[in-house]
Amino acid sequence: MGRALIESGRHLALLGLAEEAGIPLERLLLSGSADQLRPTEVAQPALFYTGIGLAEILVEKGLRPVAAAGHSLGEYCAVVAAGSLSAEQGMRLVLERGRLMASAPEGTMAAVLGLELGALEELCRRVEDSGECCVVANDNAPGQVVVSGSRNGMERLAELAKEKGARRVVPLNVGGAFHSPLMKSAAEAFSRQLDQVSFQDPSFPIAAGVTGAISESADAVRAGLRDQLAGPVRWVSTMQAVAGAGAESFVECGPGGILAGLARRILPNSPVVAVDSPESCAALLAPDGTGAVTGAA
Repeated sequence: MGRALIESGRHLALLGLAEEAGIPLERLLLSGSADQLRPTEVAQPALFYTGIGLAEILVEKGLRPVAAAGHSLGEYCAVVAAGSLSAEQGMRLVLERGRLMASAPEGTMAAVLGLELGALEELCRRVEDSGECCVVANDNAPGQVVVSGSRNGMERLAELAKEKGARRVVPLNVGGAFHSPLMKSAAEAFSRQLDQVSFQDPSFPIAAGVTGAISESADAVRAGLRDQLAGPVRWVSTMQAVAGAGAESFVECGPGGILAGLARRILPNSPVVAVDSPESCAALLAPDGTGAVTGAA
């Protein structure tokens, strides 16, 4: 993950910022195991580094984004790709975001397959009525919703979802109950960090994941990032907003291709491709020079 970007000398200063924060990111990207990369304080800067590096290569090769979006952490890649933050500002924020989220109260997340959003929201309310934290965290695609909350809350939700007819409830190997009220203290502390950073108006629209609305000003971009930690990722609405902004084809920048798969389900008539290396960026030909660069998550 990231080896080719590092070997090409791209954004090495960002790796230095991570090293200063106590995270040996260069070593982990070159030779770290999946378990070493998984903790959120490591995974977030790792994903940010690869996402912005790949998006930058695409733009250098002639891709002209008309809009951008990012799923959770990936929204920082989108914000940097649009010029609202510098790469260095973005990395500093991502490092602090990861640190604060890693220190949040214990909890977990699970993907629920085969139930629609409204049904799951009702089940979450039933769990919360019992005193446990349980909320919809990600509306990823039709039939794929992620819930977040306390461990007891997730166990109860899994029972109710299966009774309701869910095909599967898949526990996620994550470091906490992200995008839930258990992130409230981290969100408040991170908000103060955001207030100290100068944002610019983006050069193209950014769809804010927490609302699914288009952001075209510095203040709107900041507000979208501020509300992220404890708020949901409305990915279906976000992708629809990017399409509404004029994007006709979509590129996922980062390791894996999960967002590309979700995009195909949300916008089945739109061309979608994922790039995970400089080589795949070079091979990509946008048919009309337009597209939407989506940050990896």
